[in-house]
Amino acid sequence: MTSDVSEHVRMLDPFGFFIGQSSAIVPLGGVERSLDTRYAFHTPYVEFQPGRVVFRLRFDRLRASFGELRVNVNAFIPGSGRDAIFVTSARVNLHDAAAVARGLTISFMSVAGATYAAYGYCTEGTDARAEGLTIEAEQLETADPATAQRPLLPSKFGAGQLQAPTRLIASEPPSFAYPVSQAITDTQLQEPDFERWKGQLGDHVGTPEQSWTLAFAAQALRSYGLLEPGARGICWGPECRALAPVFADAGCSALLAEAAPISGDAGIDWHAFPCRRLDARADSPIELLPLADEAPDQRGFDFLLSLGAANQGYADGNTANMLLEMMSVLRPRGVAVHMLLLSGRTTATPGALPRGEVERLAVTLLSRGFSVAQLNFEGAEDLDRPFGLVLRKD
Repeated sequence: MTSDVSEHVRMLDPFGFFIGQSSAIVPLGGVERSLDTRYAFHTPYVEFQPGRVVFRLRFDRLRASFGELRVNVNAFIPGSGRDAIFVTSARVNLHDAAAVARGLTISFMSVAGATYAAYGYCTEGTDARAEGLTIEAEQLETADPATAQRPLLPSKFGAGQLQAPTRLIASEPPSFAYPVSQAITDTQLQEPDFERWKGQLGDHVGTPEQSWTLAFAAQALRSYGLLEPGARGICWGPECRALAPVFADAGCSALLAEAAPISGDAGIDWHAFPCRRLDARADSPIELLPLADEAPDQRGFDFLLSLGAANQGYADGNTANMLLEMMSVLRPRGVAVHMLLLSGRTTATPGALPRGEVERLAVTLLSRGFSVAQLNFEGAEDLDRPFGLVLRKD
């Protein structure tokens, strides 16, 4: 089923695709039992103009003691003879009242000739009940040739490929000197390279975990050839300021993004990207960088660093979308290092990512045009530990 392009904001029928079928979130949907017990809702396929589109989902008085809802945005090209294509997804724990109250906001870029739908399903069952569900679709911007986001030229920095062998997950102990995507271990804290970074960071060192987080980010960027004169970086998280002297000593320039590190309603504003110099005072004026108007050889960033943004994305149920939105300003062949908190078996820090979520995130990013440095979870079994996820934009 499809709907014609009409207004910028449209209300979609959550149950307009599988008409009459009952939802796993009772008593929503129809009265006919669905063949898929996981089914929660499925909107009709809707056409949009090329550009950015947002789906917003809100439940009315939802209550649940368990269950996770996953929402996929799928694309279907009428007349192609092909099945629907996965575009992006988000998730929410239905027993998390605060997360349910916030609802879900899913942003994506539509293309000409395709139609789009939101499909929700409960991965492992739920006892959720709700009085209603509304799904709103809004065309935020169109790809007007005069204002569309301009392509980014490949980065001229970088040293070879990421260490990404045939196995996604490593089994040998991680090395600080030759970083992949890995967690902190006691052995790494004894390595000479870590001691050198710790000395260079000086007053910014704190706990071993804080020291390793900053040092690993610097080591990863150096190992993959990004700490070079002329490289340009963008950072998310105020703690990144501790690395301003490191970047300056390497001859790099770096900015601190002041935009919220989530794929929200408007995404990144390419015409007025709010940021400060990384070495500027915290109370210095925010600058609005016109990324879209920069010269082609200056537009975008060679490296990207985030501290804790992935945990915020996980708490909001939108990790992959958030990271992809952030990395839209990264040049092809550029490197991103996302420092996050990995949850252990015996701890439960809010927002900490379970190992399985990191694995799913890596697979999603691989499917979206990124190389992922091999995952190494050695030493991260029991307690929450810092973890560095290293990516290259292909």
